[in-house]
Amino acid sequence: MTRRLKLMTSLSTLAAAGALALTGCGGEGEGEGAEGEVDLSTVSSGEAEGEGEGGESEGESGSLSGDPATDDVAYLKLLGLVRGHLIAFYELYQSGSRDMARMHVKHPESELYMDIVPAFAPRGQSGFADELTALVDAATANGDIDAEYTAVVEAIDAHAPRTNPAAVLLAISEMTRTAADEFDIGVEDSGAIVNAHEYQDAYGFLVAGRDMLSGLETSDVDASDAISLAHEQIDLALASFDGLTVETTEGRASTLYGAAARIEIAARGLM
Repeated sequence: MTRRLKLMTSLSTLAAAGALALTGCGGEGEGEGAEGEVDLSTVSSGEAEGEGEGGESEGESGSLSGDPATDDVAYLKLLGLVRGHLIAFYELYQSGSRDMARMHVKHPESELYMDIVPAFAPRGQSGFADELTALVDAATANGDIDAEYTAVVEAIDAHAPRTNPAAVLLAISEMTRTAADEFDIGVEDSGAIVNAHEYQDAYGFLVAGRDMLSGLETSDVDASDAISLAHEQIDLALASFDGLTVETTEGRASTLYGAAARIEIAARGLM
């Protein structure tokens, strides 16, 4: 009971602080937190045409909580971001928006994947470069990608430690915050989507977080409550998306930032 009271008090305090902080988000300052964009994709020749609008923001993996080789939160976040890109890719590809989809599929030489590579050997893992390459090849050939996609997802899941609910929840909170940053870049205050790629990334990161939650099992009551709260917050954040190829949305980045903060507080309540 004491822990839950502390959690609710912290949520109220943070919500008030967050409201003040978010008054400066959006508008002319959108995208400043990303500190520019870099190209993380080397998949198709059509990608170069969209780099001004569809590049990746540096902020995706630039604020890791620790060394992915030894820190489960940092490691899980990177795995989750890769998974999120693939989710956006798969949904767009299967819906027929294949050129747009291929902007999201990450080759093993991409910066995001390379950020994880140094963590594999210390963790006794081999990585999933072969599975990624097979998926990229299938997508580039414009063929069926179900088997290749499933193989990558299973490989990522096999690499993800889930023994510590607090670590998983902290990673999800960081992924949700990154999703909020991407959403803020992609959507103007008016609701116009000015960068579809970042908007789609935000969606993928949230769905990846939800999938990570689904793999969590615990008999601890406090951990179960925290997981339930995280599910509610992710679902609330996902309500900001009206589809991946729409031109406007009523969603707001503040909803995603709030979800990230609440999930973080729930996670830290378990530590």
